[in-house]
Amino acid sequence: MCNGSSSRVSQGGSIAVLRSTSPAHQSDAREDMRLLFSNSTQALLGRAGTQVEFQGWETSGYTISRDRCWVVIHRDGDLSTLTTPPLSESIPFFSFSLENNSVSVMQLPQTLDLGVGDSGIIGRRVSVMTSSRAGPRTVAEGVIGWN
Repeated sequence: MCNGSSSRVSQGGSIAVLRSTSPAHQSDAREDMRLLFSNSTQALLGRAGTQVEFQGWETSGYTISRDRCWVVIHRDGDLSTLTTPPLSESIPFFSFSLENNSVSVMQLPQTLDLGVGDSGIIGRRVSVMTSSRAGPRTVAEGVIGWN
């Protein structure tokens, strides 16, 4: 994405395109879900948190019930491993609940760094998790990038 040219115009902020972890829903790109993160001028001044917009959640063939769901921004960016990391590596960088939030846009209580680096979210793996009888389950996953 960094090399070459593109006709796509940057929209600002960051984006995570999430794919279902269910094999039955992985092949259809129409079922991708998106999280768009943006910081308004007010957020940059410390008056409000990062805005998160949800796209494709209700229109996908695999509708996610937001009851008992949360988003986890991990410390790594590796989607290639399917094994559960050790507890010391599984402490999230940031997480937030989707409970009782049926709106397509929400405001986080804090401002996230939408850049790269120790405090930035660009390049980090992001998961939508849900509760199940067997414990937490990953419903969809992706990596956060520039929008």
